[in-house]
Amino acid sequence: MKNNLYVCINKTDINMKPTSWLLKTIRVVLNIVWYAGIALAALAFCLLTIKFFTSDSTLFSAKVKYPIQESITTLQAATPNADHVTLQADNGMIRMELKNTAVNIITAYFFFIILEFLVLTIIYQLRKFFATIHQGMPFRHDNIRRLRITALCFALLTILNILFGLSTSFILHQQVSDFDSNHYQVVWSESFIGIILGAVIYLMADVFKYGFELQKENGEFV
Repeated sequence: MKNNLYVCINKTDINMKPTSWLLKTIRVVLNIVWYAGIALAALAFCLLTIKFFTSDSTLFSAKVKYPIQESITTLQAATPNADHVTLQADNGMIRMELKNTAVNIITAYFFFIILEFLVLTIIYQLRKFFATIHQGMPFRHDNIRRLRITALCFALLTILNILFGLSTSFILHQQVSDFDSNHYQVVWSESFIGIILGAVIYLMADVFKYGFELQKENGEFV
């Protein structure tokens, strides 16, 4: 019986080693990303501020779709596995020198600060979360709160990207003559992946809450 128990313990230890190594790697990566993110955010903020206060205008660009003649070109397939290969040449990039007005500066700072805040908050919460797991204390009330904050930040990233797209569309409509009459359309790249990730992480928070309550009940029982 003792020998069997000893074998089981050894097997458990062996199975835990890869997990421990993976957790250490994740923690190291998150720490590097955290400090690098702070440094890059500070550098980008300084460069943005210098640009606004040393120049009258800033380069603005946006990808748009527009109709042109012969927009679809037929290409030759290289193998029988492909058919009806076409090239659609209806995407383009609008670039302009946009004057640094008070509204444009405030808008740029708003999106920059909110984006950096959400990203750094996600990294910070994940650092704390994986640190407690590495210590062998995953089912804690703090971890439930951290997962919910992370889920909220992912969802807000999607909303922020939507607002950025609407802001870009508004600027183009205001600054480009006959933008609507030429049938231009702003290219949207948002895929709602942030909301999906947020929902998954929020469900994980509920799982950890259930584990926390079980752990608490077992402690009271003992």
